[in-house]
Amino acid sequence: MQVSSKRLNNANATISATIDSATVKKAEERIAQSLAREAKMDGFRKGKVPTALIKQRFKDRMAADVRSEVAQQALEAGLKELGNPELLGMPNVTRFDEKAGGFDLELKLSMRPAIELGDYMAVVPEHKPIAVSAKELEETLQKAADSTAVAQEVKTKRALKNKDVAVFDFEGFVEDKPLDRGSGKDHELEIGSNSFIPGFEEQMVGMKAGENRTLNLNFPEDYHAGEIAGKAVRFEVTLKSIKVKEPVVLDDATAAKLLPGVEGANLEKLREVVEESMVGEKKSELYQNELKPKLLETLGKQFKFDLPDTIVEQEIDHLATQKAREMDEEALKKLSGDEAAIKKLRDGVRGEAEDRVRTTLIIDALAKAENVVVGDQEVMQVIYYEGMRNGMDPKELLEYYKSNNLLPVVKMSLTEDRVLNTLLTKKNSTESAKKPAAKKTAAKTGEEEKAPKKPAAKKPAAKKPAAKSEEA
Repeated sequence: MQVSSKRLNNANATISATIDSATVKKAEERIAQSLAREAKMDGFRKGKVPTALIKQRFKDRMAADVRSEVAQQALEAGLKELGNPELLGMPNVTRFDEKAGGFDLELKLSMRPAIELGDYMAVVPEHKPIAVSAKELEETLQKAADSTAVAQEVKTKRALKNKDVAVFDFEGFVEDKPLDRGSGKDHELEIGSNSFIPGFEEQMVGMKAGENRTLNLNFPEDYHAGEIAGKAVRFEVTLKSIKVKEPVVLDDATAAKLLPGVEGANLEKLREVVEESMVGEKKSELYQNELKPKLLETLGKQFKFDLPDTIVEQEIDHLATQKAREMDEEALKKLSGDEAAIKKLRDGVRGEAEDRVRTTLIIDALAKAENVVVGDQEVMQVIYYEGMRNGMDPKELLEYYKSNNLLPVVKMSLTEDRVLNTLLTKKNSTESAKKPAAKKTAAKTGEEEKAPKKPAAKKPAAKKPAAKSEEA
């Protein structure tokens, strides 16, 4: 066997091999003897079947096994010549020509490219110290206090108004068909809380207990459930009663209710806890919506390296398949067999595929540099938590992720999030040092009192491990 290798760039290489008939025959004998030890054939004891019969009986299987074995030998020899780089993905056979009892073979393979990180902290964005204004703090504290109020039914017959708590039954219809999870009995809703889709609460204003009303609305264009986004919906509503909440005094007694189990809970303690929580929320929002996207974009531009073609092609396959699934039946039928259209589809997602692969490799390199590790157990815990939070069977959800090969996606998502958080926190550690670590105790803010906006997802999102559970 003659083997030669050639680096195409820092991430791709080819291995060429000429396998002579002697190498092929040795492989055939080895495989035939292995099969003979296990094969069962009438008239022969196990392990005593002649290799000549084995070669005749298992001709096709042996041919495939021989090719696989000698190709593996060629790959190992070529990798040794290349310095044993880390392979990414499976090598592709780009040429296979049989001749004179042997064959010529060419493999194309992708390797993990070397990424020179240098002073990567220099490109991590800084942010100004995060603070909460006195007005914001007092408003949040009052909102938290109001969440402890017990709503009392209004005895006089009057119209429903803003800030009232409506107790009602409702049923939704889209195209005259009942809306899935779009109904409720004795539902309580604070008018003006914007807990339901736009227009729902506004159209209830003015109703009286015992009144029936039809609400004609539209789901937002960006509604989470794509099948009804932007569609007209009709809600049949029956107002059963009206409740009001009496104002709550913000004092030590109220603070004690909001900090159950906290020794010496008082208003000052509540202020500290709520302020820390608000700063944490602002920081999380800043990181998630502004700094992380900015950092990812900067990192993608900062590091230039060759991309592994095999992995890029795999990502193109994935994205093109996703696009195809979004097509209607007629468009999909036109696409099938149209090589030019398929090429256009693949070319259209190539840039995104390259960006994804580049980001993955950068994050992986940074994770190693920062000693960030996300274990398999942590991935499973996240999926279990998502299942419990959304009222789904955690084991069933985990099986869904496994069967759809989504565990690596979840792991990569967690790793990316942790790496970016680590870099941002390290860069802005001066601000972090100004305050003690956030306490685990959290005050109730009343947000959990709101009716959710969307129904719980029946299927997990393909890219993210956690999704909010909301109603109409």
